[in-house]
Amino acid sequence: MPPLTQRPTPPPASLVGIGDALRLSLSFAPDPRRVAYARRVAGELVRLRGLSEDTVHTVELLVSEIVTNAVVHGRGGRVRFLFAYDEDGDVRIEVDDRAHARVEVGAPDSEEENGRGLFLVASLARAWGRRGTRTWCTVPTGGVSSP
Repeated sequence: MPPLTQRPTPPPASLVGIGDALRLSLSFAPDPRRVAYARRVAGELVRLRGLSEDTVHTVELLVSEIVTNAVVHGRGGRVRFLFAYDEDGDVRIEVDDRAHARVEVGAPDSEEENGRGLFLVASLARAWGRRGTRTWCTVPTGGVSSP
């Protein structure tokens, strides 16, 4: 394993753009360093669409939370991350962690350091859920920001 200070090699990616729609798919080993990579890539894609910094930060936070859950709690040797920006202006974030587990929004007390991820997702996303081994959420973008 490379030293922690070294960035991992980018995972295989598939990027498709049609009109205003954009779809990115990444597949990677459940390595905690991949969380930052997925967050950074999603943030840059949202910025490229000219969306507000508030939207960028929300997307980055939700990507971090959902990908972290997949890396920590997933099963198997791969995590599949999907980012989609549709022509209606919504962002969809989806992660397949290969775990057939029920997910619930936690209610940690103020002293706990973990357990707030899905609470943040439920609070900030337009919609979210779990289907099979995939956790997903949608983020309203509010359209293109003015220059």
